[in-house]
Amino acid sequence: MLRGIDVQCGITEMALSPPWLHTAWGLDWSNLTIAILPAYFAVKVPGRQWLWVMTEGSELPDGWAEKIRLAAPERLIVPCEYNAEAFREGMLKEGFSLPIHVIPGGTDPAEFPRHILNGRYQNGDHQYTFLSLGDRGARKGWTETWDAFYRAFGTPDDTPDVRLIIKSRPKGNEMLDMIAKGSGLDPRITIWQEDIEEMRDVYSVADCISLPSRSEGWGMPHREAAMMGIPVITQQYGGVDDGYTSKWSLPIDGGRLERMSPHFKHIKGEWLRPDPQTLAEKMRWCYENPNEAAEFGQSASKWLEENQTWDHTALALLDLIEEYS
Repeated sequence: MLRGIDVQCGITEMALSPPWLHTAWGLDWSNLTIAILPAYFAVKVPGRQWLWVMTEGSELPDGWAEKIRLAAPERLIVPCEYNAEAFREGMLKEGFSLPIHVIPGGTDPAEFPRHILNGRYQNGDHQYTFLSLGDRGARKGWTETWDAFYRAFGTPDDTPDVRLIIKSRPKGNEMLDMIAKGSGLDPRITIWQEDIEEMRDVYSVADCISLPSRSEGWGMPHREAAMMGIPVITQQYGGVDDGYTSKWSLPIDGGRLERMSPHFKHIKGEWLRPDPQTLAEKMRWCYENPNEAAEFGQSASKWLEENQTWDHTALALLDLIEEYS
């Protein structure tokens, strides 16, 4: 309980169950329900409801606005202005509107503890490691990271003391699955498909994270890695563009806006394809200046701890509840 507000957790199926089960579970629908779920799962519940939603594109996919209308919430909560605009325009196209409030997401410094990277570079024999994420197709920018890696570091003979790891779950990316099964892969590049329980163990192998996402609803991996003190290269676009991106990341410019493929089911609109040459220059800077990059990572981690933890998110939500309850 915080500020005298009692929180009861539930799942969507509870709202769809018979009323006698509500009684057995002790559900009290006289209180405000805040449903945190994708908009396409939104359902109407007894009593008052707010929806906490997110989209990774600049427009709402087909049917999302109608699901929101049928769920009949009082208001929406989104993590960034990029989302607010997408939901606002999507609902207006369907002939209705709702109040929308922006409450940024957070990161837990206890779950993603700060690392000290500088000590890795004292002996001069460290293989500088870039990490990129390969799930979710090309949206995280792994293809541009691969391109930029060669632009920045040439062949293994040119720069043997640098490597690139692309993390993907087993069967998480068809293209990476095929590449991993092939032969003749540059020995500096690894497709890491092993399942890992904790993402902090994934981030911790890296000296720098390259996540120049084409679009994001918020950018959780970016901030998790940055919370650990690892420098993160990204684009200042979509959910990653929170007005403070340069405080916690190393943003690149020069991207190209383009329409997303219509085959995506849960993402729609435009995204920003990163410029590989600009990305290569930033990667090369980190490689040539590892201590300076690590020092930036430390300052980024401190900034996030002071400004974007889940405690900050919870307090902002409580302020909103007190204002409109």
